[in-house]
Amino acid sequence: MLTELYVEHFVLIDALRLQFTQGLHVFTGETGAGKSLLLDATRLILGDRASAANVQRGFDHALVEAVFVVPPTHPAYGYLQDWGITVDEGTVVVSRTLYTSGRSICRVNGRTITVQMLKQLGDTLVEMQGQHESHALLSNRYQRNIVDLYGQHTHLSAQTAACYRTWQDDIRALEQAQVSEQERARQIDMLRFQIEEIEAANLTPGEEDALREERHQLLAFDKLKSNLDKLLAALEDPSFGAIAQLSAAEAASREIAAGVDALDDIRQMVESARVNAEEASFGLNKYAAQIEADPRRLDEIETRIAALRTLMRKYGASSEEILAHLATAKATYAQLLAHDELLERHRMKVEQSRSDYLQMARQLHQCRVKAASGLQAQVQAQLHRLQMTDARFVVEVTADENQCSEDGYDKVDFLFSGNPGENLMPLQKVASGGELSRTLLALKVVVADLEQIDTLIFDEIDAGVSGEAAQSVAVMLRQLGEDRQVLCVTHAAQVAAAGHAHFQIVKDNVDGRAHTRIYALNTKKRRLEVGRLLGASVSDNTALLHADALLESFRIEPSTRP
Repeated sequence: MLTELYVEHFVLIDALRLQFTQGLHVFTGETGAGKSLLLDATRLILGDRASAANVQRGFDHALVEAVFVVPPTHPAYGYLQDWGITVDEGTVVVSRTLYTSGRSICRVNGRTITVQMLKQLGDTLVEMQGQHESHALLSNRYQRNIVDLYGQHTHLSAQTAACYRTWQDDIRALEQAQVSEQERARQIDMLRFQIEEIEAANLTPGEEDALREERHQLLAFDKLKSNLDKLLAALEDPSFGAIAQLSAAEAASREIAAGVDALDDIRQMVESARVNAEEASFGLNKYAAQIEADPRRLDEIETRIAALRTLMRKYGASSEEILAHLATAKATYAQLLAHDELLERHRMKVEQSRSDYLQMARQLHQCRVKAASGLQAQVQAQLHRLQMTDARFVVEVTADENQCSEDGYDKVDFLFSGNPGENLMPLQKVASGGELSRTLLALKVVVADLEQIDTLIFDEIDAGVSGEAAQSVAVMLRQLGEDRQVLCVTHAAQVAAAGHAHFQIVKDNVDGRAHTRIYALNTKKRRLEVGRLLGASVSDNTALLHADALLESFRIEPSTRP
């Protein structure tokens, strides 16, 4: 329920704060006073399109803020929880700031949200019925939704929608499978080549890593072998090798040391050096023989790595990815070879899902036909209460399996006849403005208890209505306000008198500029305003007596006042 509305710098409104309770709140004023501004401001915090032209001249922004109190079971909680917005004691504060640049900022309980989110939330908080919104009543979709709301078969509608989506998914899968024969042959040839190429490579997972490691070892062996050869040459060369040189040195040392005992130690050291060199040569030859490798292996590894890189450029960055591509290619290849069988399976799925959908749609149709019968009877009764005793209202539900959708295959038409002897015709073709307004009101009365929206706003629902019909509209609006909140902009004295609270919208000229203000009327001022609506001046005592009678006819005990 809307408990407070604050508007600042919005068109002709400087600043105003209105407080509301449960019940019927009526708004009246002279033509041009700015009654539409209040509704436009309310639409702004419900997610409607904003215009920079709505910012009051001389200011850089306009602000509209509304405070709602909602019970824990209210649908708004679902959105707020999804958005991570906390609610303190059921209070939801919605605001929208509009700048002259055209940009607007939407907030809920201090958290910034998008305009689309604001509209989703607004649809759960307020239902507005004005001239713009009344056109929805004329659409078959809206009329179908009213029947579904009245019939309370939301679960069946959801199941029908789910079956329709499954059916459409199956149709798309079949269409994808229905490739042309030329394309199928091309794909078969391509996949066959890929499969043969990959299988011929005889890949194993992780093979490229193992090959690189082995290549590294072989390259290291070549370097080692080269160094071994150099060392053996240095030791064994018959002319310049260490062994030959040490052998010559040893012979010379013997001759020198033959008659000189003091040089015998030198001879022994030279001899030991020669023996060590020979032992080193022997050990190196033995080691070289042990590590001998196949010189062709490195070429084989390089060739294999090059082949793997070719496959990687085509099918994946590793042997694992190439093998995964091979599995996918084989599966697709098998499907293309078994194309007829695959198509048949898809066709069977489409037929089954279509059958499931039609079964649910038929059940939904039967429920709608039953709901339509009850709805038209109740709306007809409400129309009679609204002084439309000759009116006939029929809800026609027509099934057409060629017009399937998520909503089923039904077309719902509200048929109307306002006078005896006239044929029933679609409501949008035959109803006058007054008849359309009263039909909308009758529908709202019938489905009001089924909707979870606590605040209804009517913009001149009494348009084109006068006399006893206006009195009936007033009575019905007041009854609507007994257990919910109703805000109504009106020109009818009867509706104004029916309100539990009455606000007057006034336009003043101050220093050459127009300003719209809204005042809550006390008993005395309300009497004068109702008298004005009756078409008389304040001095017309007859009009005031009539106003007194109207107000008295709707007076209730204070203890039962909302």
